Amino acid sequence: MNNQMTYIDSYNNNDYIKILKLLQDEIAVINNFLTSISQDNNFKEITDLEKFYNNIFSQEVIKKHIFCKMSQVYKPLYLSNPGPHSKGNSYFHLTLKLVSEEINWLDNLYNKVLSRFIRFYKHLFSKIDNYFISQNSKQLQNYEQVFEKIKAEVEVFIDTVDKRDILSKREKLKPELLTKIPFGGLFYITHSDNLPSILNLGILSHNLAHKNGFVNTDISNQQVNARRNRIEQSLGGNIHDFAPLFFTLKNPTFYYWCKNTNMDNLIILKINPHILLENNVSFSDGNAAVRTTKFYNKLSDFNNLNWTLINKGSWNHYEFQIKNEQKRTICAEVLTKDKIQTHYIDEIFVYSKDSLGKIFPLFPNHLGIKVNMNKSLYF
Repeated sequence: MNNQMTYIDSYNNNDYIKILKLLQDEIAVINNFLTSISQDNNFKEITDLEKFYNNIFSQEVIKKHIFCKMSQVYKPLYLSNPGPHSKGNSYFHLTLKLVSEEINWLDNLYNKVLSRFIRFYKHLFSKIDNYFISQNSKQLQNYEQVFEKIKAEVEVFIDTVDKRDILSKREKLKPELLTKIPFGGLFYITHSDNLPSILNLGILSHNLAHKNGFVNTDISNQQVNARRNRIEQSLGGNIHDFAPLFFTLKNPTFYYWCKNTNMDNLIILKINPHILLENNVSFSDGNAAVRTTKFYNKLSDFNNLNWTLINKGSWNHYEFQIKNEQKRTICAEVLTKDKIQTHYIDEIFVYSKDSLGKIFPLFPNHLGIKVNMNKSLYF
């Protein structure tokens, strides 16, 4: 994991998954070609397999990471004046290997799925010399497992790309509203232990998460959290029935967590701000735990929030009573009924390289969620 920061772009861009998808799609092309040879009993055309491999491994994203070379090699008995290459005096040789450092790093992260897939490509190429080469049942079973793993990962990736594409075409927040939000997004903070369930199910409300046992480590201040357990008429339900987001990270609640939790375990999720246009989404002019806080359901009420203070993110320069009001105001929230879908999560921020090492194997990149380290976001 020493090079994880160097290769984070390849991880976030899903180069590995893109290569797997391309190779998986091309397998069908090769199989159709080989099947046609068998059906037509025209085995002379088998040498055209070389053209297929040239086309596949010359694609830009593949060529960058995988070295491919095809050649004809003389058989040992024909080393002296063998003449032109022929089926009798030579055989085809294929070199396929992962060459970029990042693709080797990613291959280790993915338990060498690509390496095993490459071996299958080599096996298929060997048919150019002997069409009737086959694999034993155990080998076929191993490759079937590889294909199923690739299929599952590619399907997750494609599904989330489709959802994010739909999201990108929906109505957007008007610029005058979007520019008010300090960091261009909304934020949810959790312990790293809770991230697997979030990536699987989305960000759940307090009641849903605790009722179903999805909270592995609770970082909340229990006294403050107890004050959120109440029916709020303007929300139409219990505050704990809503998944909460902050408008700004520079707030007293996150400060408390940073000072009372190992920051290596604190995960920041950046949420697409256009979630405010969804149904059953409200926002508050302060911390929802405080009874004086007001809740709103219409974007026309956006100006009721103290954006000057929220953007300033400071509460240390006031007298005690005033300071408490500033602290309440800075903790203004967005509240989404029941859950926030994973395709609204744009980015994950962590505090350290050690934290990155824990996040990468969870593969949030398959969901279109980028991962980055940014200590400056923490207190």
